[in-house]
Amino acid sequence: MGVGSFIFGNPLKTENLASERLSKTKALAIFSSDVLSSTAYATDGILLALGASLTFLCAMPLVAMIALLTLVVSVSYWQTIEAYPQGGGAFSVAHENLGEFFGLIAASALLVDYILTVAVSLAAGASAITSAFPSFAQHTVSFCLICLVLLTISNLRGARESANILSIPTYCFILLMVILVISGLCTGNEGIVHKTARKIPAHMPTLMVVIIFLRAFSSGCSVLTGIETIAGGVTAFKKPQYKNAQITLCIMSFVLIFLFVGITFLSRKFGIVFSASETAISQIAKHIFGTGFMYYAIQLMTAAILFLAANTSFAGFPRLASILAEKKYIPTNFANLGDRLAYSNGIILLAVFSVCLIIIFKGSTHALIPLYSMGVFISFSLSQAGMVKHWFSVKGKNWHLKALINTIGTLATGFTLLIIIQSKFLHGAWIIMILVPIIFCAFRKINRRYGEINVELDIKRGGLGTLLKPISEAMPKVVVPVSRIHKATLAALRFAASLSDDVVAVVVNMDQKEVDRLKTNWRSLNFSMPLIILKSPYRSIVNPFLDFLTEQDERDPDRGKAIVVMPSFVPGKIWQNILHNQTATIFKTALLYRKQKSEQTRVIVEIPYQMRI
Repeated sequence: MGVGSFIFGNPLKTENLASERLSKTKALAIFSSDVLSSTAYATDGILLALGASLTFLCAMPLVAMIALLTLVVSVSYWQTIEAYPQGGGAFSVAHENLGEFFGLIAASALLVDYILTVAVSLAAGASAITSAFPSFAQHTVSFCLICLVLLTISNLRGARESANILSIPTYCFILLMVILVISGLCTGNEGIVHKTARKIPAHMPTLMVVIIFLRAFSSGCSVLTGIETIAGGVTAFKKPQYKNAQITLCIMSFVLIFLFVGITFLSRKFGIVFSASETAISQIAKHIFGTGFMYYAIQLMTAAILFLAANTSFAGFPRLASILAEKKYIPTNFANLGDRLAYSNGIILLAVFSVCLIIIFKGSTHALIPLYSMGVFISFSLSQAGMVKHWFSVKGKNWHLKALINTIGTLATGFTLLIIIQSKFLHGAWIIMILVPIIFCAFRKINRRYGEINVELDIKRGGLGTLLKPISEAMPKVVVPVSRIHKATLAALRFAASLSDDVVAVVVNMDQKEVDRLKTNWRSLNFSMPLIILKSPYRSIVNPFLDFLTEQDERDPDRGKAIVVMPSFVPGKIWQNILHNQTATIFKTALLYRKQKSEQTRVIVEIPYQMRI
């Protein structure tokens, strides 16, 4: 077993793809880890924005609004799953119903949000660890990167392997959070802060309270990020796919609302305030259980679910990338399944971008949060608007009611997006407003390039008569670049001689002693083809050769361009390539990418000699 097989597993056959699909139990672990884990930092964002003076008065009304928004979004995506069982989520819905422009905006926003989800989740997981063990605060970035590497490997091993790893921490987290909320509700001790904060401070104007409330609302809306991933990953479920996806979405939404409302209520009840060194869950758990076994179990499971929450992006990002690749908006190799039936290229790209974010922002949750949730609400709004158009187009049973639900979803998510932009623009949201158009333009440029390639390669371009014109029986002109006489050179010369009697060998004079030695060997072997010595006053090995080829092309042009037969040798080990000057590769690259005056194809034949050592 090789190292690659040991780390990533043995390759799987394509027919095993069906067995890689997920049951509802495993899908809940894969797709809900992000949205459920957001309860660990969404409450912190609310407490940070409200401050001690407004938490008692505003926290629960704010959470009620977010819970209602979660319900609206969940019902809307229930309909999306049924209408689009092939997956794709916001991109597919917006692209099909609102057109390419809005579809690509949704895709750009989602890709950015997937990357941010990985960075925020891992950073929040590190915060959970440092809340329990403050001495590890200096190793935050290292924690994040190690977990990211492990997640990348587990996803490269395939969906089923990833689900097996995720299931236990996800369900342990849910169980411990339920115990925490129920225990907190049964605990009678209240905090001190909210007892002295039963009314708005006199010095705080109403407008300021409204601005603070909206800022807290936008921070709390980060709890919804990840809820759309099930709609984009319907094809990952076992049959009946869309029904299993809908059931999983319902369970996930119910658990999310229960935990988010419960944790925020306990924060208010116990007078918890924001702390840069300790999370709200840590403070609540410490208040209820002290610093015993349950406290550390909750902190470790919170850290685990936050680290694994990044896996939702590893499920969503590669699938969305594969859909975009199929439509030629990104390189088509992102649509290819790897050895383990996973979209390996998308997984690796997501990991690379996430590493950059973690390092740039030093694994700080509070530095990353302002960039968060904006992208997902762009996709929410466009997806819901697309569904409204969908129902008006296809109609069907109860379509008026369905369109009404999605209209409410459009208005709710659109209004939320405006709040997020207003409250977070100066805190980092402006970065997203720059990134999304850049990615959008890249999609369009790549798509146009693929279109140009298709036009260029179309057999109808120029007429079939020209393309199917019989090959001339005239003897081709053949040029063989050589540097010295070795087995690869002899093989190339032998092959060139089989093509034509008009063969010339060419050497660029970079070292007079080597050229003299080559001339001596050439004469001793009595080759019939001439050896041409090209001068190189500026020590260029490529330009004199290309100029000579141009001369050969212009000589007797009816016989077409000169054919280049190029000798090369392949070392026995890949690493041994660094020991050689790669002249054949340099020549070939120069020939392939040199601008040609005519459309006639240059034939390049490489004769490799495989070395045994």
